[in-house]
Amino acid sequence: MRVLLIGPYWDTGQWTEYCAQGLQDLGHDVRMYRYGERLERPIGFRGRVRRRVIGPDRYHIYRMFQVSQADNLDVLRIAGDQQPDFTIVLKGESLLPETVDRLKNLTNGPVAQWCGDDPTWFPNIIGAAHLYDRFYLADPTYAAELQPRGVCARFLPHAVDPSAWAGQDADARSVDVIFVGDARHNMGHLPANRSRVEILEAVARAGFSLAVWGRGWEKLELGYRVREAHRGLTMLPAAAVARAYRSAKIVLNVHHAQMREGPNMRTFEIPAAGAFQLTDFKARMTELFEVGTEIATYQDSGDVAATVERYLGEESTRRAIAEAGKRRVERDHTYAVRMRQLIEDSLHG
Repeated sequence: MRVLLIGPYWDTGQWTEYCAQGLQDLGHDVRMYRYGERLERPIGFRGRVRRRVIGPDRYHIYRMFQVSQADNLDVLRIAGDQQPDFTIVLKGESLLPETVDRLKNLTNGPVAQWCGDDPTWFPNIIGAAHLYDRFYLADPTYAAELQPRGVCARFLPHAVDPSAWAGQDADARSVDVIFVGDARHNMGHLPANRSRVEILEAVARAGFSLAVWGRGWEKLELGYRVREAHRGLTMLPAAAVARAYRSAKIVLNVHHAQMREGPNMRTFEIPAAGAFQLTDFKARMTELFEVGTEIATYQDSGDVAATVERYLGEESTRRAIAEAGKRRVERDHTYAVRMRQLIEDSLHG
C-alpha cells in the first residue's frame, strides 16, 4: 500500500523516522515528509539582511509563516504526485485545515491523525480535527475535549524502535540515577509547570549520584541542587542516550504535565535500551505493562527519593524488571505494531 507519512522534524527525536521504518517493516511503500525542517537550515545572506532591517522578533515570525506556507504547499504537491492509498499525519500543527481537507481528496483511502501532545494547544490541529477519518491520541483524556467537535478520538500509545536503542555497551562513568530530558518549567508559549523540576530536585537533595541531561536545567534559580547534576544540554543520537541509560542503576522517567494518563515515549525507550526504569505512574500503564514486574513506578516528588533508595538496594529486582520490560516492548510496543494497529483500525475498526 502507498502510504504518505507527514510528521514533524525534531532536533531531539525521530518520531517521524521511526514510524516510517515501522511502515516499511510492514511492507508498505512509504513517502515521508517532515514539516518544519527548513527552520533548521542556516539563514542565508538575504535572510540575515532582512533580520537586521526588521528586527529578530519580527523576522522569526516572518520565517515561521514562510516555512509553514512552504510545508503546506509541499504536502499537497507530494500527495498529488504519489496518490497515496493512506495518509498518516503525526501531530501536524503546521497543516491548515484547508490543507487537510485537500489531502482527503488526494488520498485514495483514509487520512488519519496521531497526536502525541495536548491537541488543544494547537489551533490548526483543533481546526482540522473533524476532517480526519480517524483521530488517535497518545493520551486518551483529551478525547472528551474533541467530542464537541464531532471527533471520536481513540487511544494509541507511544512506542519504540528497538533497533535504535539496542546494544550492551555503557558509558564508563556510572551513576545511581540518570534523567535525560528538558526541565520543561518554562516553555514559552505553552503553560509553565515545575513538577519535573520538583521531582529531580527531590532526588538531588537526597544525596544520590545523579546525572541530568537536557535544556533548561542550567537556567534554574541558584539554590537548586539539581543544577549541580546537569551534564549537558542534549545527548543525541538514541545510541548515545542508550549507552548513558545502561551506565545508570536507575533511569528516571518524569512525564510532562500534559501526559495525564498516557505514557510518554521514554516509557518504551528506556526498557528497549535494556535499562531499569523508574517512572511516575500513569493510569494507562496497566494496559501496557505488568506494573512491578515489567516496570517500576513512584507517585510524585513526595515518594520518589524513598523509591529510588529502595531499588538501589535491590539489584536482582532491577535486573529482572529491566529484562522483562525489554521483552515486553520488543513484543508489543514497537512502531511496526503501532502502525499496524492504526491502519487496521482505520480500515476495519
